[in-house]
Amino acid sequence: CYQRLEFLGDAILDYLITKHLYEDPRQHSPGVLTDLRSALVNNTIFASLAVKYDYHKYFKAVSPELFHVIDDFVQFQLEKNEMQGMDSELRRSEEDEEKEEDIEVPKAMGDIFESLAGAIYMDSGMSLEMVWQVYYPMMRPLIEKFSANVPRSPVRELLEMEPETAKFSPAERTYDGKVRVTVEVVGKGKFKGVGRSYRIAKSAAARRALRSLKANQPQVPNS
Repeated sequence: CYQRLEFLGDAILDYLITKHLYEDPRQHSPGVLTDLRSALVNNTIFASLAVKYDYHKYFKAVSPELFHVIDDFVQFQLEKNEMQGMDSELRRSEEDEEKEEDIEVPKAMGDIFESLAGAIYMDSGMSLEMVWQVYYPMMRPLIEKFSANVPRSPVRELLEMEPETAKFSPAERTYDGKVRVTVEVVGKGKFKGVGRSYRIAKSAAARRALRSLKANQPQVPNS
């Protein structure tokens, strides 16, 4: 049953990635280690890598509904990779970010990525080294990218920037079944985010607030 292998693979990848980050010669601080681990060990990253390495092409049986979710996600990832290939420094528009927030990440893709790690572990006589030999080459580009520029949660960044004035509203349900969250930064405006879940909507609201706050920050003159 692949669910048991998924459970095992999830724990194995979490451990191996955390171990690699801890042993990095750059000696990341505990806060950076936490941010890196959160950025690398999640269903979105695992599902994206599963698409990159064509895991979805080997599914034996998929329900029609799941097939459409996977197909939409695959197309989105291909378009995203194509844009990054054209210009890695290209700034994404707000419309691009809204599309990314709205796309459904199929849990099955991340699960398969994890379950294969579990299967390799079992078939290799419980060798963590063998799992890492297979998975590190796939993970390495993201590990290096994130280690060089550590991703931060927009919610956390906003609360650190405006610890006393940023207040998030409870979730509201929109007419089409999505979730809307408003963050008010006292004296600086209200910013709304919409998504498939409270977490996504909250992140979207925080991202919009950060964009506005940073755009309105006074410019420091060159000395």
